[in-house]
Amino acid sequence: MSEEKERLEKAKNVRRAAKGKLTRVIRTAKVLIEAERPVQEIEDILKEIKDSYAALIVKHEEYAMFLNDEEFDEAENWLNECSSEYTQLSIVINDYIKIKTSQTKVNEEVSAASIEINNQPSTQPPSDNVLSSESQSTETGNTGEVDVPPVTMPSKSFYVKHEKPKLPTFYGDVRKYFIFKSDFQHAIEHHCSERDAITVLRSCLGPEPAKLIEGITTDLKTAWKYLDHNYGDPRIISDTITADLEKFKPLQSGDDHRFCDLVNLIRKSSNILKEVKRPQDMDNTHIISLIERKMTPDDLKVWSRHIYVQEKEPSLANLLAWMEEEMT
Repeated sequence: MSEEKERLEKAKNVRRAAKGKLTRVIRTAKVLIEAERPVQEIEDILKEIKDSYAALIVKHEEYAMFLNDEEFDEAENWLNECSSEYTQLSIVINDYIKIKTSQTKVNEEVSAASIEINNQPSTQPPSDNVLSSESQSTETGNTGEVDVPPVTMPSKSFYVKHEKPKLPTFYGDVRKYFIFKSDFQHAIEHHCSERDAITVLRSCLGPEPAKLIEGITTDLKTAWKYLDHNYGDPRIISDTITADLEKFKPLQSGDDHRFCDLVNLIRKSSNILKEVKRPQDMDNTHIISLIERKMTPDDLKVWSRHIYVQEKEPSLANLLAWMEEEMT
């Protein structure tokens, strides 16, 4: 009996390790999708997920052999949760690959329609390319005495290779919505019909945002209205940014890399709030105090001494300027 328990515990540990590997690759896949990585990278991580899930099934079945009926039902519920997470992410990944592939095709079509390169060789007037016998004779002072055939100078056309512009994309991150909308209106909306603009817009959206404009084929204004309502509320953006700052773990002494991460987060958050006309949501005592709590005690002392000596206000602009100076 003791030996059977030992085998059961070993099988359970092996299954736990397999689940841990699946969790890690799923987390990696989510990061890659959030970063909008190329299709090849996503396909590679999808293969890893499938392999890890298959390995987990094998280890689970080996573990289940040692269980009684009640324990087996509990183990099956555990596996169902794992399977649900795997299935949901597989759907998201396949949608991502489909959208990215479609977007590449749209990129090529839009590029071909909006950028035309003149491949015709330039034609120069004969006077630019041909040196007549008369002009050559005049230069030598022997007009009519020397018969020189016309000389045609070689002409070359210069071809400029343009990199195809990439369409903006949006997958539901409210922090990126206003930049996406601005880029899309600048690059696409002002250069094609409303019907074409909606077609391109749909190809630029991830699965969740795309659902909001299903069925809209000609009314671009309504499409933007739905997207604005769900992703463009400045208050939601402000709350999301505040939550980002709150979730940032306090710095430890000597943690220079994360200090840079904090500075970049503050700078990015400030720029986003300026974009949505709510800079005051960060430039206030509450947020500044929140940022100060993320700093090490030594950094906080240096910052306090800085504003005292320089006789500056503890504003966000002054804090960010000081932190950027500390990075160098």
